[in-house]
Amino acid sequence: MKHKAAIKVFLACSLALVLAVPAVNLSEVSARAHAQRLISQKKTDRLVQLLFNSDFLMTRFSALTWRTGLSTSPANVVVGQEGWLYLGDGHDNNTSAQRFGESANDARLARDMGQNLLAWNRWLRAQGVKAFAVVVGADKHRIYNDHLPDWANLQHTARIRALLDGPARPLIADPAPALRQLSGDDAPHTYYRSDTHWNMWGAAISMETLRQTLTQQGLSLNWALTSPPTIDHTGTRIGGDLASFLRIQATLTEQEPHPALLNREAIKSDVREMDTGKALKAGDFGRLQYPGHTVQVVTEGAANDLKVLWLRDSFGIAQSPLMAANFRETIQLHWGRALDEQARLFVDLVRQQKPDLVVITVVERVLPANLFLVPPPQE
Repeated sequence: MKHKAAIKVFLACSLALVLAVPAVNLSEVSARAHAQRLISQKKTDRLVQLLFNSDFLMTRFSALTWRTGLSTSPANVVVGQEGWLYLGDGHDNNTSAQRFGESANDARLARDMGQNLLAWNRWLRAQGVKAFAVVVGADKHRIYNDHLPDWANLQHTARIRALLDGPARPLIADPAPALRQLSGDDAPHTYYRSDTHWNMWGAAISMETLRQTLTQQGLSLNWALTSPPTIDHTGTRIGGDLASFLRIQATLTEQEPHPALLNREAIKSDVREMDTGKALKAGDFGRLQYPGHTVQVVTEGAANDLKVLWLRDSFGIAQSPLMAANFRETIQLHWGRALDEQARLFVDLVRQQKPDLVVITVVERVLPANLFLVPPPQE
């Protein structure tokens, strides 16, 4: 009898919870109006989805559990210590690759990639390009490893060691050493706790590494950032992409240190789709998210009257206003699109636009990839 009573209580609680879900989902006026439209349109399947959407339960559950180290999306997010989040194995086996470090295949790919970058450098120079650099978007695992869970922090050699130690080293702007020096608990963070990427301060450090790399290649530059970089002021923003995977983005606040710019008042960027000339809305100083198309950013008050062909990924988001501050014109597109089909688009842009510089910003975890082994044209 006791078992039957317990079952009845369980079923009653479950039924009450199921019935409560539609009430919660219809608590907002906009949701009720949407439900009425679906009823009038007789879209029963979408109405059921609206009424019994349990996202809010997952949000509340995740908000309760993530601080204990439990990830509700383990393929996307590894929960570290003291509120730090890291990218999971659902993205290029990121955590496992960082745990076990450089493999024999990684070393081979890195050596081949180094030789390929040298070949591209020779081809670009033959096209009139003055300098070529690859900025490595260092994996957060490698910079803030002290906050990883113990099982994930094995401190093995970086997977791109053979690239960094090889003959293409003069082309590589690797900000990881400088970023690690600034990773102490008392220092302003260079990466967001709840995001995969570096913040504006981390981007400024990476730009200083780029400046050093270009200078060592013989380029004389004015620089919009102080050298070494300094912080002008600190703002705030909501949680980042990793927090979004856990559905807690709106509940978190991140610090955003803004680097000092010497020409801040002179910067005004015109941002357009290159193919159509359509004006695009960008953030401060040409801050751009993921460029889905080839984008042209022109900044009249930039520190250098130079044109840069910039192949980038999401690590270029925080860099983009700093690139605009430093270079009068940047032509931006994702490196994956540029290097696809035997780098046809990349080659065409170099030939047609005749850039002064070519810069690639690429996240570290994808560098040991065949895409970066595409050879230059044989001319």
